[in-house]
Amino acid sequence: MARQATSQIGSTAPEQAEYASTLFSKFCSDIKAMEGAAPLLDLGPSTTRNVMYWLREAHPVSAFDIMVHEMADRISLDYEDCAFGGVLGWTVLSHLGPEHARQLMREIGRVLRPRGCLFAIFDGDGRRTPDAQRYQIIDAKNLEFEPIEGRGTPRPVLTREVETLFQPFRETRIMVMRHGSREVLGKQP
Repeated sequence: MARQATSQIGSTAPEQAEYASTLFSKFCSDIKAMEGAAPLLDLGPSTTRNVMYWLREAHPVSAFDIMVHEMADRISLDYEDCAFGGVLGWTVLSHLGPEHARQLMREIGRVLRPRGCLFAIFDGDGRRTPDAQRYQIIDAKNLEFEPIEGRGTPRPVLTREVETLFQPFRETRIMVMRHGSREVLGKQP
């Protein structure tokens, strides 16, 4: 669990915390094993540091923070079918209602190449880390997280809902982290 730090205004918030991520490491190795430089779609909230990590690894990246765009009745990613070898979903699914989450997953499935990978993080259950989190890549095995101000409280997403969202994928692995978030790695058929 992340240590607590008192801010200048007296509230408590988790400090920035680094941790080893088995599923992110697997995502990285799967992406690197693809022929050529697999293009990636980074669904926010992302950071320049995350995008730069992939550019240094010679993977073209399209970054799109769906949360800053006005929500319409229908979610649509403006990319061609099978355009990406991998998609990174940094807590975005935790902030969408169930119907929008299902729509986004259909769109992710559409833009992923066959055997492409989706790495997603779901914010915690609100008990251990009550605020939305921003995740940053340290290296191919480690991530760090910190609270994001102004993003609102993520909705609790049950493991059963995560499993349902990832049903179309050939293979899915879910890990619950000590700080309460869940990481998911899905592979396209």
